[in-house]
Amino acid sequence: MLPFSQRSYLTQQSNIAICHLLCIISGAWCSQVVVPKRVSAVLGKNVTLECRVEVGTNLTLTQSSWERRLPSGSVTVAVYNPQFGTSIPPEYINRLYFRSPSSHDATIVLENVGFSDIGIYTCKVATFPLGNTQASTTVNVLVEPKVYVSAGSTALIDGGNETVVATCIAERARPPAEVSWESNLFGQSEVQLFDDVNGTISTQVRYIWQPTRHVQGHALTCVVRHPALQSDFRIPYQLNVQFAPDISVLGYDGDWYVGRENVQMTCKGNANPPAHHFRWIRLDSEMPEGVEVINSTLLFLRPLQRNDSGVYRCEVANDINLRSRDVRILIQDQSQAERSNSITVAGAVMGAVLALFLITVFTIVIVTARKTPPTTFTDKVIDLPPTHKPPPPYSERAPTVPLGVHASQVAWLCQARRAERRFELTDRQHPPTARPVMPPTQGTTQQCSQLEWVCHQSGSDRVYINHREHYV
Repeated sequence: MLPFSQRSYLTQQSNIAICHLLCIISGAWCSQVVVPKRVSAVLGKNVTLECRVEVGTNLTLTQSSWERRLPSGSVTVAVYNPQFGTSIPPEYINRLYFRSPSSHDATIVLENVGFSDIGIYTCKVATFPLGNTQASTTVNVLVEPKVYVSAGSTALIDGGNETVVATCIAERARPPAEVSWESNLFGQSEVQLFDDVNGTISTQVRYIWQPTRHVQGHALTCVVRHPALQSDFRIPYQLNVQFAPDISVLGYDGDWYVGRENVQMTCKGNANPPAHHFRWIRLDSEMPEGVEVINSTLLFLRPLQRNDSGVYRCEVANDINLRSRDVRILIQDQSQAERSNSITVAGAVMGAVLALFLITVFTIVIVTARKTPPTTFTDKVIDLPPTHKPPPPYSERAPTVPLGVHASQVAWLCQARRAERRFELTDRQHPPTARPVMPPTQGTTQQCSQLEWVCHQSGSDRVYINHREHYV
């Protein structure tokens, strides 16, 4: 929505257009004076009071003037006559003038505006034969604020309590200025207003926050808005947070070994305000000979020794506090590169030994497997002929062993047969005088006759079973 003054100005322009239309249609006499409803002037600067004059074609402008309304009455401050020119009273002669006087423009400029210039001003137009037409405007004086930022009353210390970081002040403004803080911190603002002379007001906004070192160097921004300012007024404020030293030690890389030269350790302290005290000490014993402290650096002026191992402390102090940092130094017999080479060689040797061991075991297994004799199942070796051996002639073939004869029966029959053969050989060598002959039973004789080829094989104890050319 448009401001009230702009809406009034548009309304007046509409009225002028309507008046012109009526004058054209009816030929009537018409005049119009257009001024803004309100004008804001900045203290000490110039202000322009516009007045546009719309005069009909049948009218003649005789005079235009400006009057000011005072408690005692109205006074004329400027007059323009097309025939005689301009006229300005002595009290305004040095501060007021017509911008471009004509029958259509009665605008004036008032310089170096003060609080005494506040009031109502009327633009009057005299035409012949219609007479006077007028319109009024109100002049208001704005006071541009004086803006500045002041630091808090106490220093900002890391880890301290909430305190006033800074205060943004818009001083002696009319109307009061709008003041705020822009920041990404989690602080809070407190607004205070104070009345001053001539109806002006001072605005103060304090920013309260708990300091922390992590935002050291960051900035807050004070923003001021006021009708007398053409744009927002912005003032940055840089934070200054004080904190104790934050210590770091440079130089020890964990690869200090006996005989290493030109080694040193440097103590760094990040602090606000800057650190002014540095000190190196050894905690577990006295500082070894050949070691020197220069400012914040611990110098080893000789090759490292085994007894240089120990705990060293660096102390740093500033106006806030004293801090320290301990470093444990271990002097090795060899450097990391030498230790790595030793480990590599040892690994290679162990790998070679392991590979040789595996090859030896594998060779032994293969040789042993080749020299191992065939496995025997009983004390009687059954010598089976190869399958490609041609069978004996049909006349020499032994009768087929019945399928019903088991291995136990074969063994018993073979034992009986061998006994009979031994008995026959004894009889041949020593004829018996009187020995009863025990004829074998029929079943035994039949079975032995059928299995005789099984029980005797070249006079040895080997057994060969030929049951339909299959092995048993």
